[in-house]
Amino acid sequence: MKLRNLLFRLLAGALCQVLFNEFFVYYLVLLECQWPTKPHPVNGQEPVKVMLLADTHLLGPIHGHWFDKLRREWQMHRTFQSAMTLFRPEAVFVLGDIFDEGNWVNQKEFDAYVDRFRKLFHTPEGTQLYSIVGNHDIGFHYATHPYLTHRFGKAFNNTGVTMTSIRGVNFVTINSVAMEGDGCQLCETAEKELRGISAIFKCGRGVGHGCKSVPKLEEYSRPIVLQHYPMYRESDRACQEYDAPQIELYRERWEVISKESTDLIGELIQPRLSFSGHTHHYCHVAKNRLGIEEYTLASFSWRNKNNPSFVLAQISQSEHTIARCQMPVENTIINIYLVGGIVLVLSSIVRLGSFVSQLRMFSRGGRREYRKLANTSANKLPRD
Repeated sequence: MKLRNLLFRLLAGALCQVLFNEFFVYYLVLLECQWPTKPHPVNGQEPVKVMLLADTHLLGPIHGHWFDKLRREWQMHRTFQSAMTLFRPEAVFVLGDIFDEGNWVNQKEFDAYVDRFRKLFHTPEGTQLYSIVGNHDIGFHYATHPYLTHRFGKAFNNTGVTMTSIRGVNFVTINSVAMEGDGCQLCETAEKELRGISAIFKCGRGVGHGCKSVPKLEEYSRPIVLQHYPMYRESDRACQEYDAPQIELYRERWEVISKESTDLIGELIQPRLSFSGHTHHYCHVAKNRLGIEEYTLASFSWRNKNNPSFVLAQISQSEHTIARCQMPVENTIINIYLVGGIVLVLSSIVRLGSFVSQLRMFSRGGRREYRKLANTSANKLPRD
């Protein structure tokens, strides 16, 4: 009976460890994060509550190991769903590289990819999810193909330059892969869309021409740029806050968009704030090349970063406040498993040793009783 109790306690302890590390820890860590201070309402409109994350890199069938895939996707799923429960944002923006092998998989594999993403990052009623294209979704500029772009656009309705307005707050999402500026069809289409949105903003400010044929903006406010690549900067030395382990020089059109594309965005839509991903590390630039605040988000996946994070933002038509939310550190989870496992094993050894000692004492006592009984029986036997 005692051995059975020992096994039960060992199993219960292991189960409690798993429940804590794989479920409750996400709530405990995210409870340390809160929505930033709310900006003042503008024209009676409350600020928009937005959650932003980047570089989920869902593993694919070519290079993705099944256990690595299972582990990383569970971690991201639990973090995201815990955040949905705790924060309830109105909009979620995923800043590209949703997939790790989006540019390599066939149509059947891509459909399975999309289905997995929607299950992992399901949002509750009242929260809209927007997905921005990245180089791992359709390939780098030199390797992409119209078919890949069309496929992603059909699934997520976003592969060029689009505008989304929520209570007078205007978000412009840009396909960074199309910001090459070399006159290719993808780049020409994106630039045309960017100029079309520029006309909407100019007419919204009352400085445009031919505004009768331009879609009317409900309320004008300077837009917020959302894209996968950061605006041009030489390195993260320009960041007031960063978490990259070492500073590396960035190459135009690879780690950041070019100076020309950055200037074009600034000239056409005059943004007031920018969000990006791609580098896998967090960076906050108080004034980037355009003289505006820019946040580059760390990867949301533990496969790319030991300490992933995401951003909560409250944005009005004239102001914004930002909070960076840390996710559980993977080394901490591993250490909890190791320490907890060692404690369980040691306590089990101690209890097992006590159980074995009691068993031996019982066995010795039984043998003594047996000898006594045997001697007594022998003495009672009749002698010749």
